[in-house]
Amino acid sequence: MLKDKTIRGFYNGEVEYDSFIEEVKRLDGEGYGTYIGTDSQQFKNKVAIVTCVCFYKNSCGSQIFYIKERVDKKLMPTLRSRILHEAYRSIEAAIDLDPIISGKLTVHLDIGSNAQKCKTAKFSKELQILVKSQGFGCEIKPNSWAACSIADRFTKS
Repeated sequence: MLKDKTIRGFYNGEVEYDSFIEEVKRLDGEGYGTYIGTDSQQFKNKVAIVTCVCFYKNSCGSQIFYIKERVDKKLMPTLRSRILHEAYRSIEAAIDLDPIISGKLTVHLDIGSNAQKCKTAKFSKELQILVKSQGFGCEIKPNSWAACSIADRFTKS
């Protein structure tokens, strides 16, 4: 998935795939945790989808890479199809990076757990099982910052 996409760095614009992989190896070797999250935003007939690959280490900071695409809204006619698409994008990125990362990958899902406050809560168990069955860690709101804060920021720009 990642090799065929345009990868951008948070601070330095477009990044070549090979340079991205070298940076992933370096950050992993320095003990940074790897967190992947995807968010989407509807705009008229299109949906902006952003997948972020975030590296974080306490007291050392972070490094963020992202992939932004726009797809036809018809491909995701329901909230469930859109949330599933987000989860699949994150899982695909995690599968691509898994052989490179020595530590554990964590997928952050843009779903809540409180059914009264969040429409996506009804998909929570299904999507967490989907992610965990692939061998990845999984976080949902309020702990899914890679999807809810970072990726969300790029869907609106």
